Amino acid sequence: MSEKTSRASRAPLAVLALSPAPGPRPAGLRWEEAQATVSVRGELDRDAVWAIDYTLLRASAEAGRIVLDLRDVTHLDYAGVPALVERRNELRARGGDLRVAVRSPYVANILRAASGSELLVCRNPEDAFDEAKVAVARARRRQ
Repeated sequence: MSEKTSRASRAPLAVLALSPAPGPRPAGLRWEEAQATVSVRGELDRDAVWAIDYTLLRASAEAGRIVLDLRDVTHLDYAGVPALVERRNELRARGGDLRVAVRSPYVANILRAASGSELLVCRNPEDAFDEAKVAVARARRRQ
């Protein structure tokens, strides 16, 4: 059986979800205060990067704070990390930011190795923009 046929018979490599669904922000909520979460599960190979980047782009239309939830990701291809760094830089230039929630030490190590300190990693989406918790996580990584 070829690798392509073998892959087709397995579960999907990556599954994406965007929360809240794209649409107008509630009245009075500024773009840089609005938060969206892009949840991904499965294996992230080079072919999945375009879908993640597109979903991040859709989320950034209405929300300046975006959490990329990779807690259920089992594999991350190094090739996709520069695109995440680029998306974060674009958001920061507009006054927003991108944070990444990771559970797996394997995935966290890939993110750190491929991005240096460019991507801020947290344990869960709820803590992503809690600056005190992010500062503690950064301090632990330096030790």
